[in-house]
Amino acid sequence: MNTALKSLTLGAALLAVAAPSQAQTIISQWTFDNLAVGVNASPAPATGTGSAQTLGLSANSPDVLADSGSSTGAAGPNAWRLRGSSSVNGWTSTAAIGAQGAEFDASTAGFSNVSLTFDLHTTTQSEANLQVEYTTDGTHWLNTSLTFAGTGASVLVNSSSALTVQGTYLQFQTPASPWYNGITANITDTAANNNASFGVRIVNASTGTDNINQSGTAYNNTSGNWRLDNVTISATPTPEPSTWALFGLGFAGLLWQIRRRRVHS
Repeated sequence: MNTALKSLTLGAALLAVAAPSQAQTIISQWTFDNLAVGVNASPAPATGTGSAQTLGLSANSPDVLADSGSSTGAAGPNAWRLRGSSSVNGWTSTAAIGAQGAEFDASTAGFSNVSLTFDLHTTTQSEANLQVEYTTDGTHWLNTSLTFAGTGASVLVNSSSALTVQGTYLQFQTPASPWYNGITANITDTAANNNASFGVRIVNASTGTDNINQSGTAYNNTSGNWRLDNVTISATPTPEPSTWALFGLGFAGLLWQIRRRRVHS
Protein backbone atom coordinates (compact mmCIF):
# COMPACT_ATOMS: atom_id res chain seq x y z
CA MET A 1 0.00 0.00 0.00
CA ASN A 2 1.50 3.38 -1.02
CA THR A 3 1.98 6.25 1.40
CA ALA A 4 -0.92 8.32 0.07
CA LEU A 5 -3.35 5.40 0.36
CA LYS A 6 -2.12 4.62 3.86
CA SER A 7 -2.68 8.24 4.86
CA LEU A 8 -6.19 8.20 3.39
CA THR A 9 -7.07 4.98 5.19
CA LEU A 10 -5.74 6.21 8.53
CA GLY A 11 -7.36 9.61 8.14
CA ALA A 12 -10.73 8.09 7.25
CA ALA A 13 -10.54 5.86 10.31
CA LEU A 14 -9.76 8.82 12.56
CA LEU A 15 -12.60 10.87 11.08
CA ALA A 16 -15.00 7.96 11.54
CA VAL A 17 -14.15 7.91 15.23
CA ALA A 18 -14.68 11.67 15.42
CA ALA A 19 -17.98 11.55 13.48
CA PRO A 20 -21.19 12.33 15.38
CA SER A 21 -22.37 9.43 17.58
CA GLN A 22 -25.46 7.48 16.52
CA ALA A 23 -26.19 5.91 19.91
CA GLN A 24 -29.73 6.21 21.21
CA THR A 25 -30.45 8.76 23.91
CA ILE A 26 -33.29 8.75 26.43
CA ILE A 27 -35.64 11.63 25.67
CA SER A 28 -38.14 10.89 28.45
CA GLN A 29 -38.39 8.09 30.98
CA TRP A 30 -41.05 7.33 33.55
CA THR A 31 -39.75 5.04 36.32
CA PHE A 32 -42.29 6.31 38.92
CA ASP A 33 -39.62 5.95 41.62
CA ASN A 34 -39.33 9.73 41.81
CA LEU A 35 -42.98 9.92 42.92
CA ALA A 36 -44.79 9.31 46.18
CA VAL A 37 -47.02 6.25 46.45
CA GLY A 38 -50.64 7.26 46.01
CA VAL A 39 -53.20 8.43 43.47
CA ASN A 40 -51.49 10.19 40.56
CA ALA A 41 -53.28 10.81 37.25
CA SER A 42 -50.37 12.62 35.55
CA PRO A 43 -47.02 11.25 36.75
CA ALA A 44 -43.94 13.32 35.89
CA PRO A 45 -41.01 11.64 34.12
CA ALA A 46 -37.91 10.81 36.16
CA THR A 47 -35.70 11.74 33.20
CA GLY A 48 -36.32 14.36 30.54
CA THR A 49 -39.57 16.20 29.93
CA GLY A 50 -42.99 15.01 28.88
CA SER A 51 -46.49 14.31 30.11
CA ALA A 52 -48.55 11.24 30.94
CA GLN A 53 -52.25 10.66 31.35
CA THR A 54 -54.76 7.82 31.48
CA LEU A 55 -57.27 7.18 28.71
CA GLY A 56 -60.88 6.08 28.94
CA LEU A 57 -60.91 4.99 32.57
CA SER A 58 -64.24 6.34 33.74
CA ALA A 59 -63.55 6.32 37.48
CA ASN A 60 -60.08 7.70 36.64
CA SER A 61 -58.12 6.85 39.75
CA PRO A 62 -54.69 5.59 38.63
CA ASP A 63 -52.05 5.34 41.32
CA VAL A 64 -48.35 4.89 41.95
CA LEU A 65 -47.73 1.79 44.05
CA ALA A 66 -44.83 -0.37 45.20
CA ASP A 67 -44.64 -3.31 42.79
CA SER A 68 -41.14 -4.73 42.28
CA GLY A 69 -40.31 -7.21 39.53
CA SER A 70 -39.81 -4.98 36.51
CA SER A 71 -36.50 -4.76 34.67
CA THR A 72 -35.09 -2.58 37.46
CA GLY A 73 -36.02 -5.21 40.05
CA ALA A 74 -36.06 -4.29 43.72
CA ALA A 75 -33.91 -1.23 43.04
CA GLY A 76 -36.86 0.46 41.36
CA PRO A 77 -39.97 -0.84 43.09
CA ASN A 78 -42.64 1.63 42.01
CA ALA A 79 -45.06 1.24 39.11
CA TRP A 80 -48.10 3.11 37.78
CA ARG A 81 -51.36 1.20 38.10
CA LEU A 82 -54.05 1.89 35.50
CA ARG A 83 -57.37 1.28 37.18
CA GLY A 84 -60.69 2.99 37.66
CA SER A 85 -60.80 3.33 41.42
CA SER A 86 -60.57 1.14 44.49
CA SER A 87 -64.29 0.38 44.23
CA VAL A 88 -65.10 0.72 40.50
CA ASN A 89 -62.86 -0.92 37.93
CA GLY A 90 -63.17 1.50 35.03
CA TRP A 91 -61.91 -0.97 32.41
CA THR A 92 -64.71 -2.28 30.22
CA SER A 93 -65.05 -4.63 27.25
CA THR A 94 -67.49 -2.17 25.65
CA ALA A 95 -64.74 0.43 25.13
CA ALA A 96 -63.66 0.89 21.52
CA ILE A 97 -60.33 -0.51 20.31
CA GLY A 98 -57.51 1.75 21.52
CA ALA A 99 -59.77 3.71 23.88
CA GLN A 100 -58.38 2.62 27.27
CA GLY A 101 -54.87 2.70 28.71
CA ALA A 102 -52.26 5.45 28.97
CA GLU A 103 -50.71 8.18 26.84
CA PHE A 104 -47.13 9.50 27.03
CA ASP A 105 -46.14 12.63 25.12
CA ALA A 106 -42.60 13.89 24.52
CA SER A 107 -41.07 16.12 21.87
CA THR A 108 -38.57 14.44 19.54
CA ALA A 109 -37.18 17.77 18.28
CA GLY A 110 -33.54 17.22 17.37
CA PHE A 111 -33.91 13.41 17.30
CA SER A 112 -34.66 10.59 14.85
CA ASN A 113 -35.10 6.77 14.94
CA VAL A 114 -37.62 6.92 17.76
CA SER A 115 -38.40 3.89 19.94
CA LEU A 116 -40.49 3.05 22.98
CA THR A 117 -39.70 0.42 25.61
CA PHE A 118 -41.67 -0.42 28.73
CA ASP A 119 -42.32 -3.08 31.36
CA LEU A 120 -45.83 -4.27 32.14
CA HIS A 121 -47.30 -6.21 35.06
CA THR A 122 -50.74 -7.58 34.33
CA THR A 123 -53.09 -8.92 36.98
CA THR A 124 -54.94 -12.19 36.42
CA GLN A 125 -58.18 -10.58 35.29
CA SER A 126 -56.66 -7.75 33.25
CA GLU A 127 -57.21 -7.29 29.54
CA ALA A 128 -54.95 -9.67 27.62
CA ASN A 129 -54.61 -7.83 24.30
CA LEU A 130 -52.44 -4.70 24.06
CA GLN A 131 -51.36 -2.44 21.23
CA VAL A 132 -49.09 0.61 20.97
CA GLU A 133 -50.10 3.64 18.93
CA TYR A 134 -48.17 6.80 18.06
CA THR A 135 -49.05 10.27 16.83
CA THR A 136 -47.14 12.88 14.85
CA ASP A 137 -49.76 15.61 15.05
CA GLY A 138 -51.37 15.10 18.46
CA THR A 139 -54.68 14.14 16.87
CA HIS A 140 -54.38 11.08 14.65
CA TRP A 141 -53.08 7.81 16.10
CA LEU A 142 -51.46 4.92 14.20
CA ASN A 143 -50.74 1.37 15.30
CA THR A 144 -47.05 0.41 15.36
CA SER A 145 -45.20 -2.91 15.41
CA LEU A 146 -44.11 -4.54 18.67
CA THR A 147 -41.38 -6.93 19.73
CA PHE A 148 -41.07 -8.93 22.93
CA ALA A 149 -38.21 -11.31 23.72
CA GLY A 150 -39.64 -12.71 26.97
CA THR A 151 -41.99 -15.61 27.63
CA GLY A 152 -45.68 -15.88 28.40
CA ALA A 153 -46.89 -13.57 25.64
CA SER A 154 -47.14 -13.64 21.86
CA VAL A 155 -46.83 -10.84 19.32
CA LEU A 156 -49.68 -11.21 16.87
CA VAL A 157 -50.37 -9.41 13.60
CA ASN A 158 -53.54 -8.67 11.64
CA SER A 159 -56.38 -10.35 13.45
CA SER A 160 -59.18 -11.54 11.18
CA SER A 161 -61.73 -10.21 13.65
CA ALA A 162 -63.26 -6.75 13.38
CA LEU A 163 -63.19 -6.63 17.20
CA THR A 164 -59.37 -6.63 17.38
CA VAL A 165 -56.94 -4.12 15.89
CA GLN A 166 -55.81 -4.73 12.32
CA GLY A 167 -52.09 -4.53 12.98
CA THR A 168 -49.52 -5.69 15.52
CA TYR A 169 -50.66 -6.40 19.06
CA LEU A 170 -49.44 -8.35 22.08
CA GLN A 171 -51.47 -11.06 23.79
CA PHE A 172 -50.61 -12.05 27.37
CA GLN A 173 -51.12 -15.74 28.02
CA THR A 174 -49.86 -16.42 31.55
CA PRO A 175 -52.63 -16.65 34.19
CA ALA A 176 -49.98 -16.28 36.93
CA SER A 177 -49.74 -12.59 35.87
CA PRO A 178 -45.97 -11.96 35.77
CA TRP A 179 -44.02 -8.88 34.72
CA TYR A 180 -43.48 -8.67 30.96
CA ASN A 181 -40.24 -6.70 30.72
CA GLY A 182 -38.69 -5.06 27.69
CA ILE A 183 -41.70 -4.67 25.40
CA THR A 184 -40.45 -2.58 22.47
CA ALA A 185 -42.00 -0.52 19.70
CA ASN A 186 -39.76 0.94 16.98
CA ILE A 187 -41.44 3.83 15.18
CA THR A 188 -40.10 3.74 11.62
CA ASP A 189 -42.32 6.56 10.37
CA THR A 190 -39.95 9.44 9.54
CA ALA A 191 -42.71 11.90 10.46
CA ALA A 192 -42.00 10.97 14.10
CA ASN A 193 -38.50 12.45 13.81
CA ASN A 194 -37.83 15.99 14.99
CA ASN A 195 -41.47 16.35 16.00
CA ALA A 196 -42.74 18.46 18.89
CA SER A 197 -46.17 16.76 18.73
CA PHE A 198 -44.96 13.17 19.15
CA GLY A 199 -46.71 10.85 21.59
CA VAL A 200 -47.44 7.18 22.22
CA ARG A 201 -50.37 5.27 23.67
CA ILE A 202 -50.36 1.86 25.38
CA VAL A 203 -53.95 0.73 24.95
CA ASN A 204 -56.44 -2.11 24.58
CA ALA A 205 -56.24 -3.94 21.26
CA SER A 206 -59.70 -5.52 21.42
CA THR A 207 -63.30 -4.82 22.25
CA GLY A 208 -66.49 -6.77 22.87
CA THR A 209 -66.19 -10.55 22.87
CA ASP A 210 -62.53 -10.37 21.77
CA ASN A 211 -61.70 -8.70 25.06
CA ILE A 212 -60.26 -11.59 27.09
CA ASN A 213 -58.21 -12.04 30.23
CA GLN A 214 -54.92 -13.96 30.48
CA SER A 215 -56.72 -17.28 30.85
CA GLY A 216 -58.36 -16.73 27.49
CA THR A 217 -61.84 -16.31 28.93
CA ALA A 218 -64.14 -13.31 28.62
CA TYR A 219 -63.04 -10.18 30.44
CA ASN A 220 -65.24 -9.74 33.53
CA ASN A 221 -65.49 -5.89 33.52
CA THR A 222 -65.18 -5.81 37.32
CA SER A 223 -61.47 -6.29 38.08
CA GLY A 224 -57.97 -6.39 36.64
CA ASN A 225 -55.43 -3.67 35.91
CA TRP A 226 -52.19 -2.92 34.08
CA ARG A 227 -49.08 -1.68 35.90
CA LEU A 228 -46.43 0.15 33.91
CA ASP A 229 -42.77 0.73 34.70
CA ASN A 230 -39.68 2.08 32.92
CA VAL A 231 -41.66 3.68 30.12
CA THR A 232 -38.85 5.05 27.96
CA ILE A 233 -38.92 7.10 24.77
CA SER A 234 -35.49 7.02 23.13
CA ALA A 235 -34.06 8.28 19.85
CA THR A 236 -30.85 9.13 17.99
CA PRO A 237 -29.65 12.73 18.30
CA THR A 238 -29.65 14.55 14.96
CA PRO A 239 -26.24 16.25 14.53
CA GLU A 240 -26.28 20.03 14.24
CA PRO A 241 -25.51 21.33 10.72
CA SER A 242 -22.35 22.95 12.11
CA THR A 243 -21.13 19.54 13.31
CA TRP A 244 -21.48 18.03 9.85
CA ALA A 245 -19.85 21.12 8.34
CA LEU A 246 -16.79 20.71 10.56
CA PHE A 247 -16.67 17.00 9.74
CA GLY A 248 -16.76 17.79 6.02
CA LEU A 249 -14.04 20.44 6.36
CA GLY A 250 -11.82 18.00 8.21
CA PHE A 251 -12.19 15.38 5.50
CA ALA A 252 -11.56 17.97 2.77
CA GLY A 253 -8.42 19.05 4.60
CA LEU A 254 -7.23 15.45 4.74
CA LEU A 255 -7.69 15.03 0.98
CA TRP A 256 -5.77 18.30 0.35
CA GLN A 257 -2.85 17.09 2.45
CA ILE A 258 -2.73 13.79 0.54
CA ARG A 259 -2.79 15.54 -2.85
CA ARG A 260 -0.09 18.00 -1.70
CA ARG A 261 2.19 15.16 -0.62
CA ARG A 262 1.72 13.38 -3.93
CA VAL A 263 2.62 16.55 -5.86
CA HIS A 264 5.82 17.09 -3.86
CA SER A 265 6.87 13.44 -3.69
